[in-house]
Amino acid sequence: MRFRVRIRGRGRVQIPAYGVADAEHLVEKELRRLWPQAQVRVGNISRAGDQRIVEEFAVGYLVEGALEVSAPKAEEAPGAAFRQARGMLAGGRYRRTEWEEVEEEVRS
Repeated sequence: MRFRVRIRGRGRVQIPAYGVADAEHLVEKELRRLWPQAQVRVGNISRAGDQRIVEEFAVGYLVEGALEVSAPKAEEAPGAAFRQARGMLAGGRYRRTEWEEVEEEVRS
């Protein structure tokens, strides 16, 4: 069976950049390349070192979107979505993203 599961992932990465705006832009660009349909929000950014030209920044991020997954029953769909999302971000600096299911809003 096919299910649409909305998930949210959050994490924090260390990234070299030329300033705060560059660090924010790099994280947004990299996450959008890995998951083009997702919404990406950058949270708090802090300097992780005291370098002068290229600095090290700790950047918090939130990535959210919906995935179509196959699962034998609805209860197993979120797990399938988490596995698919981990696969999209595997092998890079975002591999430690923590995932949770997002409840769909019911509109009347």
